[in-house]
Parts: sequence; C-alpha cells; structure tokens
Amino acid sequence: MNSYLTLILSIIAIFAIYWVFVGQRKYNEMLMPKKKREIKAVIFDMDGVILDSKEAWLKVFNSTRKKFNLPEISEKEFAKKVWGGSVESDAKKYFKNKSVGEMGKIYIEEFYKFTESTKLMPNAKEVLQKIREKRLKIGLVTNTYKKSVKKTLEYHKIKDYFDAIVCGDEVEKDKPYPDEIIEACKRLKINVDEAILVGDTKNDIIAGRAAGCFVIGYNIMADLRISGLSDLLEMV
Repeated sequence: MNSYLTLILSIIAIFAIYWVFVGQRKYNEMLMPKKKREIKAVIFDMDGVILDSKEAWLKVFNSTRKKFNLPEISEKEFAKKVWGGSVESDAKKYFKNKSVGEMGKIYIEEFYKFTESTKLMPNAKEVLQKIREKRLKIGLVTNTYKKSVKKTLEYHKIKDYFDAIVCGDEVEKDKPYPDEIIEACKRLKINVDEAILVGDTKNDIIAGRAAGCFVIGYNIMADLRISGLSDLLEMV
C-alpha cells in the first residue's frame, strides 16, 4: 500500500512540475489573442503592479485612523479588506461620517510622509523601457489621487514613461468601475479593445473586463495570469 501511494504521489508531483514549467506557458500562449487583436497600448495599474506600495499605504491608512482616534488595523486585515479598494470604500467602511473629499485630502497629506516607503516592482523600469521600444503606448490607471501619483512617479523617475495617467479623482467612478480605463484609452487615442490591462486585484479585473480590455492578472486569475512583469515582453 505504501509503495502504491508513493507511486501515485510521484505521478502527481511530475504533473504538477510539468504544469508549472510547461503547461502554464502553453495555456497562456493559447489564451493570448495575438492574431485576433491589434494591441496598441499596455495599461498598468500602479499599486502592486508598477510600485510595491502596500507597506506605505498601510502606514497612510493607520496614520489616518490615528488622526480620528480610531484603532489601527492589522496588516492582514488591510491586505484582505482594504488593499486595492478606493477612497470612497475606505470612507464608508473605516471612517464613518467622513466625506470622500476630506479623506482624499488627508490621504494626500499622509502619503507625502511615506513616499520613501514605496519601491519599484522587480523589473518595472526595464519592462516599461522595452515596451516603449516596441512602439506601444503606455497608460497608468489608479484609484490613488493625482497629487500623490505625480509625486511618487517623479520620486522613482518613471513618470515620463506613461503617455496617459488617469487617477481616482479624475473620473466620476474609480475601479471597479471602468471609467479610468475608458478615459485612459481616450487619452491614448485608441479603442478599448486595442489595450491590454495589467492589474493585481479583483477590482482591476472587474474594471478591465467591464471596459472591454484583454486583462492580464499579476499573480491573480484573469484572461491570462503572469507572475512577473518581464513575462509581458513575450506577449506584446
């Protein structure tokens, strides 16, 4: 019996290894609509895709909670319930009776204190450069407000890579609604179905699909999933 179980487990392990190294790539290649779509632009979410900013935003969030004499939340709760959301959802769930406008201003002020806690995701700058060399347009869509985005991109010296940047305070409804993506495509002067959206949260995936983009999930299931930004270079 032990030998039989060992054989079965060995076979399962072999298939698992095959999928990780071969099957997933073949699956991605099958999904990627190279011939059906003419891709003219790659649109990125910012936090969690271009920037590793979760630590900074946790600090911003809890610093803001402290201003209102509210207890801090744990990193686990932040990652599960707050990360990838919007100022509006934060105001409703965690800062009752505070307006979105008030919360947005405080977030901007607090984020300035923690900009240095952000860092570029692995290979981010190199991937942006290579996409530009392929003569594709590059967009950025984020629920973060414009002043914070501008300061952060300038701090990391990547602002000039983006042909269009659409922030949460520039549209009527931010992600998971498609407004930011649709606006980015207008500014890029392309049709929505000519863009790829790269995001790392459910709100990104929902917004991208609602807009009509082909959606690539960064470590999350979407039309296609990648585990690193450099994987994009095989697809565009």
